[in-house]
Amino acid sequence: MAKRKKRSKVQKRAKPQRGNSATRGKARKVAKAARGKPTKRTVARAKPKRVTVKKVAPKVVRRMKQPAVETVVVELIEQPAPGIITVTEVEETEVRKAS
Repeated sequence: MAKRKKRSKVQKRAKPQRGNSATRGKARKVAKAARGKPTKRTVARAKPKRVTVKKVAPKVVRRMKQPAVETVVVELIEQPAPGIITVTEVEETEVRKAS
């Protein structure tokens, strides 16, 4: 058999790796300790109960108080002298702000 020729040991630049979507993914390597063991069988277990979610109390909607409107009407009937009648009317409107 012919001997192979030795190539000069010049450090070559690393080529950037390119992704190849056509190649299949490799299966993960199993640890040495697990290589000789058979695979575990699945055991039927009881399903855990679904946890119930606590219901949130509905928020109380506070309504804005409407401004209070108060009207006061005062009528003053006077008779300063016999036969003379004076009628005085005073009207006052008060608006209270909503708090």
